[in-house]
Amino acid sequence: MSKKRHRPPHRTILAPATGEAPLYWECPVCGYISGDPAFLDAQHPCPFCKATGTERRSFPTERIRRLDARIRSYHREGDHEIVVILVMTFLETILEDILDRIMNAHGADLPLRRMVMDTQRSIGVRIGKVFPSLAGEEFEDAAAELGYRDFPYRWRQLREARNAFIHDSPFNGVKEALQPSMGDNAMDLLDQAYQLFVLMNNKFVADGFHGA
Repeated sequence: MSKKRHRPPHRTILAPATGEAPLYWECPVCGYISGDPAFLDAQHPCPFCKATGTERRSFPTERIRRLDARIRSYHREGDHEIVVILVMTFLETILEDILDRIMNAHGADLPLRRMVMDTQRSIGVRIGKVFPSLAGEEFEDAAAELGYRDFPYRWRQLREARNAFIHDSPFNGVKEALQPSMGDNAMDLLDQAYQLFVLMNNKFVADGFHGA
């Protein structure tokens, strides 16, 4: 894989909170993602690579938006246990997407990316080994630098609660129920995950390699 080039300075515009999946647009040339509505206009220069005239892709994908809508529906209905379970699945999907994007930005082809993800399925390994190998820094450090210092810890706490609820745990004991507050905490992580994903994408992916 290629070495990273120097990244030009930029400022990511995050999409406003609307109570549903946010709407972002992605530059197909460099992979930069922005929540600025003006970015939808193909004649609006990408703030990262300055490309114009190319149709911007929307983010998140329709698949993610459907999952998001279902999670928010369960939350409104007070099904906090289902919310925690689905949000943990959502966050694992988001992590898989950012790892795939980083590998792609480094020049890894689809078979190689698929092999890495198929052989490194553990969420702990993906966070603790795969991410640092690709990004050059620990996930916790990257999150802290981007303003989300507590995110990895809160995510880990909810994963442990989810696992104890679903699986028999000889170490921590079986958790008979998940508290309603955990559902609210999961929803906070859901909303933050979009922002952290976009910021990590723009830090580790949008570096010009797509057009190299």
